[in-house]
Amino acid sequence: MKRKAAFVDRDGILNELIYDEVHGILDSPRRPEQVVLMKGASEFLNGLHELGYFIAIVTNQPGIAKGTLTEQELEAVHATIAGQLRETGGGTWDALYYSPYHPKPGPWGRKDFTRDSNCRKPGPGMLMRAAEDHDLDLDRSWMIGDGLVDVQAGKAAGCRTMLVTKLKISHIERFLDMKDAEPDEIAPNLKAALERLKREGGGA
Repeated sequence: MKRKAAFVDRDGILNELIYDEVHGILDSPRRPEQVVLMKGASEFLNGLHELGYFIAIVTNQPGIAKGTLTEQELEAVHATIAGQLRETGGGTWDALYYSPYHPKPGPWGRKDFTRDSNCRKPGPGMLMRAAEDHDLDLDRSWMIGDGLVDVQAGKAAGCRTMLVTKLKISHIERFLDMKDAEPDEIAPNLKAALERLKREGGGA
């Protein structure tokens, strides 16, 4: 029997975003010393495993295409996240996938990663690849993230979706296009997200 999975976004779910002074935006950490775990991240992953989920991290990392992040730096960040999780409750993931692509990365962009790609969320490519690699049942799985692209990717893959945000849908709709992006569940934080999955009976 195929396994059910929790596809989990990285930035804003496992680790906090950082302020990029160069571009004036919140962005992914690019160095290990910038990594700060989200409150309850380790407990969240442990809880997903207790509910029987295979955990696959799926994260867009366009900094590689933009030339602001190297593969080696990304590996170091992931190693730091994994280490901090071990030290704060022992949370782990089972697989990790990242998309290095961006269609318009700017003047310092890397041509080998400059293109539209189905594996860049909102495309479902990372989820589909994980399902093939690990024999996962997408119909019994969840995509959990803090952005509408996570919801769109999950829906495109045939999963149920959960948006972790303190905003209400009515507030989101005022500013963003909700096409194919209305989640099945909304939770204000990771603790609440896990409780909602427990009420669902683990999504079995």
